[in-house]
Parts: sequence; C-alpha cells; structure tokens
Amino acid sequence: MKRLSTLTLTAVVSLCFSAFSHAEDVGLATGYPPYQFSENGDIVGFDVDVTKAVFNYLDKEYSLHQYDWDNVVSLLRFGELDIAIGMEQTTIRRQYFDFSSPYYNRVTTLFVLDNESSPESVRGLVGKRISGDRHSVLEAHLQDIGLHTAIRINQASSKAEAMSQLAVGEVEAVIMPEAVGRYLAKQLDIDVRILWQPEIKVPVGFAVKAGNDDLLGQLNVALEALENNGELDRIRRRWGVGLP
Repeated sequence: MKRLSTLTLTAVVSLCFSAFSHAEDVGLATGYPPYQFSENGDIVGFDVDVTKAVFNYLDKEYSLHQYDWDNVVSLLRFGELDIAIGMEQTTIRRQYFDFSSPYYNRVTTLFVLDNESSPESVRGLVGKRISGDRHSVLEAHLQDIGLHTAIRINQASSKAEAMSQLAVGEVEAVIMPEAVGRYLAKQLDIDVRILWQPEIKVPVGFAVKAGNDDLLGQLNVALEALENNGELDRIRRRWGVGLP
C-alpha cells in the first residue's frame, strides 16, 4: 500500500510538471510593424517584446509561429495555437475567443499621400481605390455617411504592400493603425497625412480559445505585474506605441 501511494504521488508530480513545462504555441502576423514583423531573420516588434516579458515573468516556455493574420485567427479558433498576440478585442471575436486585459489601444487611420492632389475629405474618395482590412471601422463610417457602395476597398496581402501601393499611386488611400502607417511611410521615405481617424480606440491584448481560463488567468497576472513595475511602459516607449 505504501508503494502504491508513492507511485501515485510520483505520477501526480510528473503530470503537474508536464503541464507546467508545456511550451505555449503563440501566433503572430508576418508583417505588421512596429507590432509584429521580421527583421534580418528575427521575429521582432512591440507585441513580441510584451510576450517575452510576460513569459519571462511566468517562467514558462513558448514558441512563436508567424502566419498571415487570417491564418493566425483560424489556427487559434481550432486549437492549433494556444495564444494569438496583439488581437483587437471586437464583439465578433469575443464569440470565439477570450481576451486578456488590454495592454494598449489601437486607432484605425485612413492615410493619403501628403500632396496637393490627394483628397481633402473621405467624400473625395468617391470612385477611388482604398487598400485596407475587411470589416474595419472605416467601412462602418462609410455606411453611416451613405458612401459604402461608392468607394472600393481592396485588401492587400500585408500592410507593407498596402503602403507600397499608396506610394506608387495604385491606390489613393490606405487603412491601418496609425503607428503601423507612420512606421511604414518612414521606411518608404514618403510623406503621408491622416485623412480620417475615428475617436474609437480598440483595446488590444492576448487572445486564447474560449474557455481556456487557466492560461488567461496566468496572462492577466503577468500583465498586471508588468504594468505595476513599469516594464510595459518601458516597452511602449521603446517602440513608440501609445499608452492605454
């Protein structure tokens, strides 16, 4: 009986250690600077540094996996990923995912080239081409002002491609978060200006599959500690990302 108890205890300890030592599979986008992107063969960005800080605090292992964003969302939904980093917390996504406390807010922005031929208002884009995300707040705005059928929105494969299209005149405007747009414009050495920006700030955080309460709790504990000790602020300043 004593031997059975010892074996049982050993099995329990082994299972606990195995669960604790599991490396979380973390998904991120391939081209979303300054948040998530590759540089000289390394995976870098604001969201990447936040992830490093969180897992260092938790003393847990993780593995980063880069895909286009639609694949990240799908793989998380079907359990092939444990976490997606830097996901906007929207009503539709909350049907499938649970979200950590947000660690910054994202503002969607409509950029045009800063020159005299660029339109001065959203209405000036009637009949023009825009490159941007599906289901953005801009589309809702166009619906509100009755222009949703008068402006054509195309989706580029990446934010970098969208900004390149703007630079060479393939589109007249691009939709993307302000920090992303300014970063890419600087990389391309072009001048852009904001044509329209909503007052809506969308919270961004880690996403896990709905019901994964244990992992979500760990992420929130780490984020609270990093907020309190100033580490998140240091990362925000490093990447020029606005405070929550």
